[in-house]
Amino acid sequence: MIALLWGNLFDALCWLIILPVVIALGYRCLSRSEDPKMLIFKWVASAVLLLAILGMVARHWVAAPLFVAIPAVFLGLLWTPSIGAFLVKPFTDSLHGGTEEVEPKPFYYVAEAHRRKGLFEQAAAEVRQQLEKFPGDVPGHMMLATMQAEDMHDMAAARATLEELLAAPDLAPQAAVTALYTLADWQLQFGRDPEAARASLERIVGLFPHTQFSHAAEQRIAHLAGAGETRHQREHAKFQVRERERNIGLRPPVQAEPEKIDANALAGEYVKQLEAHPADTDTREKLAVLYAEQFHRLDLAADQLEQLIAVPEETPKHVAHWLNLMATLHIKLARDEESAEKAVRRIIEKFPNSGLAEVAAARLAALHQELKEGVMPQAKRLGIYDKDIGLKSN
Repeated sequence: MIALLWGNLFDALCWLIILPVVIALGYRCLSRSEDPKMLIFKWVASAVLLLAILGMVARHWVAAPLFVAIPAVFLGLLWTPSIGAFLVKPFTDSLHGGTEEVEPKPFYYVAEAHRRKGLFEQAAAEVRQQLEKFPGDVPGHMMLATMQAEDMHDMAAARATLEELLAAPDLAPQAAVTALYTLADWQLQFGRDPEAARASLERIVGLFPHTQFSHAAEQRIAHLAGAGETRHQREHAKFQVRERERNIGLRPPVQAEPEKIDANALAGEYVKQLEAHPADTDTREKLAVLYAEQFHRLDLAADQLEQLIAVPEETPKHVAHWLNLMATLHIKLARDEESAEKAVRRIIEKFPNSGLAEVAAARLAALHQELKEGVMPQAKRLGIYDKDIGLKSN
């Protein structure tokens, strides 16, 4: 009795395990089948034939081969095509790519070939054909705008193409920022229009406030005036060919004097730039280094660096750079190993379990050697403007 009970329990457990597996496999095969109705018919017919075979074997076990042959032949005819197709499927898939549906994507090979041949109108027309099928494709819009701006010198058309992309629904932030940066670059390079470039960059600040995108755009805005002035000087520069000096090889070598820096004037320029663009991290870093190296005011330098470190949109790489710079200034200018160590440890605390933390830990072990190599510079007086600058926040 106990053996019978255990046997029934074992059978029940087997069915509980096997039945869900069979159902799952059947559903998977049915969902992948090209003709689900035919597959269901095959299953039903196979079940009937198998039951007939089992019944014949049970009743006529001596003559079973004779009675089983007919339903077995029908069963083989039913499944032989499917089994054959399954066996040769890997070979046929390697020839024609298989039966899986490929996600449709735009192709710009023809357009690129036309562009390499200098057939820009044909290339642009080919890209437009692809964009009609895939209206929100970012690479296609950028390719068309690039051809319009750089090859066809049609800034109005290039801007219209980028504006069409920016108006696309569900456009990724990175794609929008790339489009606006590209537009700003073209407005500077081809349009010679810093104000238009500024407007494009300000759109990034407006679209993505308090993000790394807006912070980077503010850096570009802060240097637009300098870039425009440099371009103007380069375009209007006059070059003169002077008469070369004779017998220069007979002259004794002349030691070149180091270029003298007007620290007060340079600090004043940095202060003026920061008053106009408080988010200009490059200028603020230069001012910090100037305070430390030329005036030996580590307190003012540290204040500038702390303002940079406190910017919430800054990247970990930049923050670690400024903390390392603070440590370097403490070592080389004040020979203060303790303060330098605190600055480096802040990198590990801010970015634990990162590559930056590993580099900082390696530097901690070498700080004492850096201290031995440091040289104390001579002092220089600070200008009259030091009462305010350095204490301002951004």
